[in-house]
Amino acid sequence: MDGSQLFDVWAPQDSVWSRWAKPALFTQLPPALPATPMPVHSGDLASEPPDPPAFDAGPIDTWTAFVVDMPGPQSVDLGLNLARAGYRPVPLFNTAYHLAAIVPVEPILRKLRDAEPEMRSLVLPADAPPAFLLDAKRLDPAAMALPGKFDNRWAVFPQDFPSANFLLSRGIRQVIVLQSDSLQGKPRLDLAHVLLRWREAGIELYAQDPDGQHAPGVLHVDRPSSFRSLFYRALTLAGLRRNSAGGFGSIIPVPSSSSGRSGFG
Repeated sequence: MDGSQLFDVWAPQDSVWSRWAKPALFTQLPPALPATPMPVHSGDLASEPPDPPAFDAGPIDTWTAFVVDMPGPQSVDLGLNLARAGYRPVPLFNTAYHLAAIVPVEPILRKLRDAEPEMRSLVLPADAPPAFLLDAKRLDPAAMALPGKFDNRWAVFPQDFPSANFLLSRGIRQVIVLQSDSLQGKPRLDLAHVLLRWREAGIELYAQDPDGQHAPGVLHVDRPSSFRSLFYRALTLAGLRRNSAGGFGSIIPVPSSSSGRSGFG
């Protein structure tokens, strides 16, 4: 199966939400992607994060949408879990794969590929409520942005999501953000620009840690200093690297060096 076929499984043409799914990472699917490794419990920071506990979405609410803002592999796991409950996962991984990537996306690709048989078998209505999948690590490792590395850090913008009016027109009245409780009920900054627009239009916002130990709580969205600024997108993009194939990701060039000598004498 190639990346285009895998994308069609995760973003079928009949879904009203597929227009927001991002194909960038799917186009980077390596032809010989290694099998998913066994979990590592040695404390190795390079190993994949452990799978989250099974998340119980409960009976489907057609007026509820989810935004899953967890580390990428866990985000895919939770998306599959929500799909079993009747929600349509919408992958928004707007980044690229590379062996020298700053943000590791190979684990995300493996999860997307390994879940393909079950996703194909699920029969979801075209208007099933959405669950937008993000990678919480999309902007984390800024310190690794060194020359020669593949900078595939990425951010989300309001244009990456349906507008509040569109959500309301499809019957969506509330959004639950699945995120770590370490954020203390607040979203990440780039996502706040999206959520605040929704809240201003009357959509209720909640946050929940998918560990299943707590019910959703009210999501507090502070107004970013650059909220609705004409320059916000340009300023954010200035610190990221776009990919010619779409999405984010390119090699950080190595600065040219010069001895400063003229070569004479």
